[in-house]
Amino acid sequence: MTNRYVLEAIDPATASISHEVSFEIKETAELCAVVDLPTADFNPRLSYPLDTSAVSKLKNHYGLNFDDTGFEVWFRPWHPNDDLPYKVHTGRELAMMLEKTKPLANFIDDYPKHHDLDIIPEREFEPHVRAGRIIKREHIEVPGPDAPVINGQRIGSRRVLYALPGEEWRIDAYLQLWETMKKTGWTEQLEREEGTLLGYEDWQNDIHIERYQNSVAQRRSTLR
Repeated sequence: MTNRYVLEAIDPATASISHEVSFEIKETAELCAVVDLPTADFNPRLSYPLDTSAVSKLKNHYGLNFDDTGFEVWFRPWHPNDDLPYKVHTGRELAMMLEKTKPLANFIDDYPKHHDLDIIPEREFEPHVRAGRIIKREHIEVPGPDAPVINGQRIGSRRVLYALPGEEWRIDAYLQLWETMKKTGWTEQLEREEGTLLGYEDWQNDIHIERYQNSVAQRRSTLR
């Protein structure tokens, strides 16, 4: 069980992480008491929203310098990605695209949708799509006979891709990448191509691929 957590400020206009701060705890019971969450209900692998009172208590208790004014605030367990020398794009997609530092974003959800979660932030993207600042494409993969069944219904996928104007070619290339994956399986080369299409720089891809190779090697060792 981790003793490191991250407090995130989410800009409600973009559904993107604005800033974050990490902190360490001594024990789970202490953390739950601070944020008024029953220990029995706490899952250390999940993210939790906090109201302003809980944020204030958390900041005071752990001595955190964190601006929460006007932001939605969540806390979550620390992840190895938090120690990377660059920020991953997940959770920052729209903000990065508006800054023109990310040319393509990809989101995927079940089809038909069988839950009430907002997996794809279409509401936040839509004003920018209408204004022509971002291009939107939807790709639906209907469930086949071998598709998983949820609530008695076979489930496919709905993918929504967003690209900056002039970068629409990345959408077609991304969809083709996944068609290739169906034939070859996922490979290191596809992993790198995906990162490049999404806007990661070469040096960032190099770091990610090294970690990818290590994770593959670890999985193989457990199968021996």
